[in-house]
Amino acid sequence: MTDPAVSVVLEDDPTPLVLSVGRTLRAAARDPESLSVMASLRKTVVVKSKDDPQAVTIRFTEDRVRVDHGIPSDAHVALTVDLANRFAVQSVDGDEPDAPLVTAVLRLLEPDLPHWRDAASRFWAMTSQDPGMPRELVVVCEEEELVLGAGRPRYVISGEAEKLTRVLTGADVFLDEVYTGSLAVRGTMTQLSVMAGASLKVRFHG
Repeated sequence: MTDPAVSVVLEDDPTPLVLSVGRTLRAAARDPESLSVMASLRKTVVVKSKDDPQAVTIRFTEDRVRVDHGIPSDAHVALTVDLANRFAVQSVDGDEPDAPLVTAVLRLLEPDLPHWRDAASRFWAMTSQDPGMPRELVVVCEEEELVLGAGRPRYVISGEAEKLTRVLTGADVFLDEVYTGSLAVRGTMTQLSVMAGASLKVRFHG
């Protein structure tokens, strides 16, 4: 049995929340079990912020998931979430919080994290050719390190495995984690700015 083919499609001029939800759904689609869940859905779901008017509509069809901004009149369920806490659900309209549809969508919005080495390699593949990026990126996790690229200038990021993975996959914001001390970095301020931009690229387009 072959894996289902499902594409994640965004509106032509996506808002930041559309980009964020799209990136999360693409990450879920890389996991075979989550992909099967995605392919089984035939519903329209709204995800909206608890703090501001941001909202997106996710339409699940047989071979495509489309994400648009706004709230349609034909949604089957609406999830009010905390965008600052990784889509943590605050309330559900149109169904019970533990209903199968809600459980399935939450699984897709909280995909399993890859190994930090895989996350780092994918981050480098997406960003290494961007203007200003270091020629060598060193990712340090406890006693292990992964060297990507070669030469100077180099940039070093270190932290715990889960935090590294979340940042390198775009689930968490790079600058936020640097400023709070969750990640340690070694490089210039110019490199910090470039890495912040690279992180946003992965966050919104990964």
